[in-house]
Order: sequence, then structure tokens, then C-alpha cells
Amino acid sequence: MERGEYDKILEVEERNWWYRARRHLVARHLRRARAAAGRPLKILDIACAAGMSFRHFAEFGEVRGVDLSSETVRLCRSRGIDKIVQCDAMKLPFRDESFDVVLSLDALEHLDDDAAGIAEMRRVARRDALLLVTVPAFMFLWSPHDVAFHHHRRYARPELRRKLAAGGLAIDKLSYWSTCVLPPVWAMRKLRGAAAKEGEAATSDFFLSLPRPVEALLYGVMRGEIALMQLLDLPFGVSLFAKCRRA
Repeated sequence: MERGEYDKILEVEERNWWYRARRHLVARHLRRARAAAGRPLKILDIACAAGMSFRHFAEFGEVRGVDLSSETVRLCRSRGIDKIVQCDAMKLPFRDESFDVVLSLDALEHLDDDAAGIAEMRRVARRDALLLVTVPAFMFLWSPHDVAFHHHRRYARPELRRKLAAGGLAIDKLSYWSTCVLPPVWAMRKLRGAAAKEGEAATSDFFLSLPRPVEALLYGVMRGEIALMQLLDLPFGVSLFAKCRRA
């Protein structure tokens, strides 16, 4: 990820509609896992970026974070977060079966070898662990946003299903989400791609500043989608979500 994007994430991650919706989605499953376990959970957040999981998921247990970037470590420590390790997600520095929950929130697309990353997720997960995965969907949405974030790929559902299963994970839920916003996101990213000048540094979509009513509307739409996902798998979207366990 470009260095400037880290500071940008820190600025917008708290209020941005998409980040808030993703936290809501993950929190729903963590709340259920905490209630089922009857004790605080040991949670690992892979590629923890600006460290929002430490703030928003701490109510469910002890959160540990890993990230390859020294910029992530800098950001987290500047916010008083010290339970973070700088390491490669394809070689995690933890013992087998160390965690009750493993979060891979928009992490796999950053890895040279996503199969190795999935194998490591399974290795450090306990036998009854919950594994939650989100990734960007559809290569036709590829844009300067992906270049700025140093993505290697975007995923379609069959590909993600195949890779998770090959990595020894049983899939309980696999659905697209951010469905309603796919058409405008596609249009915006195509326009940005067409307008990009040769040699110009790529930037993500997070520079967009939306009016508060629009932010609130989009967040409400996302929460509606997340509620609907409890009943069915959405057929398309900007992102993919998977709930898994060890096979």
C-alpha cells in the first residue's frame, strides 16, 4: 500500500460508511462466538491496517494484530496499541491452534501467495475456531484504487470458495456484499481509470468526502444488506464475505 494511504485510512476508517459496515458485519459474528464460548475470545487480526479492530472488537476478547508494514506498526503505536507484530501473513509467528477467531479483513488480495496465507490462518486457528474473511470482488472493478492498495487480485465467488476449501477450511457462509453500490462504484472506477495520467501516482477511493446524510444513507443500506445476508447469499457485490471453520 502507498504510504499516504495509511494516513488516509486513519482519517476515514472511523466514519467511512464502508468501514463501519464491515465492522458491523464482523461484530455480529464475534458477538455470537463470544456468547457460545462463554468466555473472552483470543482474536487475531491479519493485516490490521490502522488498528481499528483493537478498539471496536476488544469487547469480545483479547485482540492481537499482525501486518507486514512498518507504517501500520507506527500508526498503531501512535494510538497506544502495542499488541501488534510486524510479520509476513504467509508465515505467522504463533503456535498452532492459538486463536479462537482469525480475521482476514481485506488481506488475502495483498499476498503474493494467498494459498499460503490461508494455510497459515488454518494453522493458528483452534479446532472450533471462527475464521472470517473479506476480499474485494470482480476483476472488472480493477482500478487505481487497487493499484494504490497494492492488490494482486480481486476475487469471484467460485475462486474464493475453491481456495478456502483447498486450504482446509469448511465454508459456512459465502456471499457477496456491498451489492447496491456496485453500479456506481463500477462507473466511478472506470472513469477514474480512464482519466488517470501515465506516470501519475495511483490513489484510493478514500479521498472522496461525502456529505454526512449520504454517509448515513450508505451505511443504512449496508446494514440492510447484512441483515438480508442472514437469510440468503447475495448474487453480486463490490466485496465478498466468508464465514469459515477448520475442516
